[in-house]
Amino acid sequence: MTKMTDEQAAAFFEATDDPVAAGMVAHDVSEVAWVAAAVANRDAADEQVLAAVRDARARGVPWVLIASALGVSYQAAHKKYRHLVDPVPAG
Repeated sequence: MTKMTDEQAAAFFEATDDPVAAGMVAHDVSEVAWVAAAVANRDAADEQVLAAVRDARARGVPWVLIASALGVSYQAAHKKYRHLVDPVPAG
């Protein structure tokens, strides 16, 4: 498949209403499979972070330390995760 420069692509899309019908766009899903893989990796990483936050809270780790590990403020960590983790028992 011949690749277009950004300028050629912009000119083409401005010149036609239906680039697929014109035969100029012939991409399939495999050409962007890396996008789907990146999303899957992000989702898996988000689940790992959530599990780690839950574990830390279950062990009584304060939000300020969790926030530091996440690289965010206390408020940001608490707002994002507080409803997703079980509260730490008082005591």
